[in-house]
Amino acid sequence: MIRKRTVQVLLATGILGVLLGCATTGDIAYLRQDVDSLYRQVIDIQKELKQLSSESSMKIRKSQADLDFMLEPLQREIQILKNAVEENREYVQRPREEMATFKGDFETRLNALEMRIDTVRKEMEAKLAAVAAASQAPPKEVPPTKGTPSSAEAMKALYENAKQTFEKKEFPAAREKFEAFLAVYPTGELSDNAQFWIGECYYSEKDYEKAVIAYDDVIKKFPKGDKVPSALLKQALCWQELGDKTFAQSLLKRVIKEYPRTQQAKIAEEKLKRIR
Repeated sequence: MIRKRTVQVLLATGILGVLLGCATTGDIAYLRQDVDSLYRQVIDIQKELKQLSSESSMKIRKSQADLDFMLEPLQREIQILKNAVEENREYVQRPREEMATFKGDFETRLNALEMRIDTVRKEMEAKLAAVAAASQAPPKEVPPTKGTPSSAEAMKALYENAKQTFEKKEFPAAREKFEAFLAVYPTGELSDNAQFWIGECYYSEKDYEKAVIAYDDVIKKFPKGDKVPSALLKQALCWQELGDKTFAQSLLKRVIKEYPRTQQAKIAEEKLKRIR
């Protein structure tokens, strides 16, 4: 429509130019009126063009707004996915950080316990050395006579005397007797038992730190003795009393694994269930 009107204007202008040379005054007046009409039409066309341009701009803006409206939920979903990725990344890294923290705390506690155990061990060694020195005085040589007890009988009698004192719940006295027994018989057939009962004395007195050391001597000094499973079990109970469930569980599992068909293993299984 716009092109048609533009053509009409051009034709009218051309005709006007041709006729001006030969038209009368009245004809010129009419032509001027037509020209004015055509100019008004041109102005109207320009208005229409402006309106169309304005409408086009509005449509473009509306389309942009619609596009933004459609993109907004997509952008939100993208952001949600990004946040999820970050959270998963933090979740993956968290166990490593927690493990590092646990390891540092574990090592600190272990070092502190080792220092405490070392201090107590030195005190015990000094005391044992004093007992051994007192017990190793050179005996008078007496010729053997009929009725004199053998070395095995004397060892058993000394052990039983210490055991009876323990059964009377005289734990400090019993402990000293077992220590004296070990000073005389450090590697005898009852030596691992005597060392174990020293641990039992400390355990009965609720001195769990010294009990741990005494039981540890059973394990280290008499690794092939039959008291090792009992010593490991009682060590686990000591650590439980000291509030360290990690060590307690580790020792109970060791008893179950290394001595599976023993009474100590059965007890360890029950204790392990309760700790969990």
